[in-house]
Amino acid sequence: MSIIKRMCQACFVAPALFMSVIICPPALADHWVPWAFSWDKNGATQQHISPQQGLSKIKTTSLWSPDGELLVIQLVSSKSFKKTVELLDKDISSNSNPELIARYGTLLTYGAYMSEDEGEMAELAARADVYFDQALSQDKASWGAWLGKATLYGFSHKRDQEASSIKILKSMIEAQQKTKSNWHHVYPYLVLGAIYEQKRDFLTAKEIWTEGLQHFPNNEALHAKMID
Repeated sequence: MSIIKRMCQACFVAPALFMSVIICPPALADHWVPWAFSWDKNGATQQHISPQQGLSKIKTTSLWSPDGELLVIQLVSSKSFKKTVELLDKDISSNSNPELIARYGTLLTYGAYMSEDEGEMAELAARADVYFDQALSQDKASWGAWLGKATLYGFSHKRDQEASSIKILKSMIEAQQKTKSNWHHVYPYLVLGAIYEQKRDFLTAKEIWTEGLQHFPNNEALHAKMID
């Protein structure tokens, strides 16, 4: 059985009460996503990419990857990010690819976490949630949509959303352990550990990252978390 099928069986479909997402930026994150690989933030934001170029690259680049993270950071940091979001809305109305829709949701999730404006943060988070729901309505086993939704809910002010995020991520990790892991499977460990770090449960966070290192011993992001 594939990892996607195992994960789909282990997870649950998030109920409608999660349609309103209120996220809490992680402490000490300085509006920087806590699970991201160790990018030079200033260097990344100095590289300009147009909305049209970004939209094209998103279609061929997994955002759950170092290259994908860099692409997202460039787009979110750009002065034309709002234009990018407008293009996404237009493209998504005629697009039926659930994994691509989930990527759009992931982009908005990063945008929400990196925003310094609470109103914009709430708007981007809500739109991201709609994208994830749309992706899951077409493919209940969409790995990117499940991970994106768990990431979005993981730092919510609402305890039921946070609890749902933890349940999804633990189910994904359990499913991954029953099959051959791919490099992007490191992200559930990074996100889950970051959630516990936000809760100031540093012991559990370290345990999760340590477990991740057993499966991904050369992962730089996990090593960086262990020495923070």
